[in-house]
Amino acid sequence: MVKIVSDTGQNNTSETGREAQSALVRQSSRRQGFIGVYNHSIDSKGRVIVPLPFRGLLGEHIIVGVNMAQDSIAIYPYDVWEEKVDMLTRLSQEDVSAEYFLARFAMYSFDGLGFDSQGRVLLPAALRELFLKDAQGVQVSGTTEYVRIVSDAQAIMERERFNSQFPDPLKAISDIQARARSKSRESQ
Repeated sequence: MVKIVSDTGQNNTSETGREAQSALVRQSSRRQGFIGVYNHSIDSKGRVIVPLPFRGLLGEHIIVGVNMAQDSIAIYPYDVWEEKVDMLTRLSQEDVSAEYFLARFAMYSFDGLGFDSQGRVLLPAALRELFLKDAQGVQVSGTTEYVRIVSDAQAIMERERFNSQFPDPLKAISDIQARARSKSRESQ
């Protein structure tokens, strides 16, 4: 809560101040991103539980849509979703081929959805059809900027693909670091 002291010396609680403080806490917490992975099921109405730690970081105004790679359902804090739209808009002004991605990103974005009293969010039918088909089980995981939802089957395939592509993750990270250092030296 933010207290504002007026010229007369009176303490006033500011609703705007409280909202700003809450946004700062969410933004500060979001620096580490949404972390963890949870397995849940989708109920008959298409709702899925969003874990409490994720709900706290997402805030009240969310967008349920697709991620930028367009390979999963994403739940964005509104400000993060807005940054993605702005970036795609700027890109489409520079290169008309980006308009397709902007249009698709916007088409599969749904506003006005929130959490019910049990912490569930409705996954729109268009997104369920596109990514989940008839899946009952889903994996709800964190990323740096949003909550990602995929079917259990897709999660298994992604895990197997990662293990096959990177049998030695530490070596892969070391290789990435070496490339980054090399690029850094080239730019100096």
